[in-house]
Amino acid sequence: MVVSSPTNMDTFPTNFPPSGDNGLTSSQTEFQKMLIDERLRCDHHKTNYQTLKAEHTRLQDEYMKSQNELKRLLIEKQSNQEKLQLLLEELRGELVEKTKDLEEMKMQVLTPQKLELLRAQIQQELETPMRERFRDLDEEVEKYRAEYNKLRYEHTFLKSEFEHQKEEFARILGEEKIKYESEVSD
Repeated sequence: MVVSSPTNMDTFPTNFPPSGDNGLTSSQTEFQKMLIDERLRCDHHKTNYQTLKAEHTRLQDEYMKSQNELKRLLIEKQSNQEKLQLLLEELRGELVEKTKDLEEMKMQVLTPQKLELLRAQIQQELETPMRERFRDLDEEVEKYRAEYNKLRYEHTFLKSEFEHQKEEFARILGEEKIKYESEVSD
């Protein structure tokens, strides 16, 4: 009886004890084919796992980048709001100052006609630039609000897409596991 001893865990003995019928040899060949098929399947699963793992890592990196971008934009938005608040306070201060000037001028004016004319002139000088500035500020605020909403929508969409892909990956992994377990049990 000659039996070769395997030198590697992946190799199987090719010399089997001689038998009187060919049934044993064909079953050995079938067994070796099954082992080769199983190795190929394992390699395929391993490749799929590596691909999915790389994609998962890429998606996590993308998610972190979008989170960081969102944080940056929120900080930028807050900074812009603070600037707008300071500008508003400055404009209010200017308005108070102009109102004081108006009150001083009222004391100097003697006739109601001159007073009314002066009031209209000052009011126009104050209101027109103020309205334009407030309109410009409102447009800028709306622009930042729209950008923020767009980023929030994109973030929500990316988050939803990530969760969907995560669930899909879990489902595929579960199917592959069931398939593999059924193949192993067969």
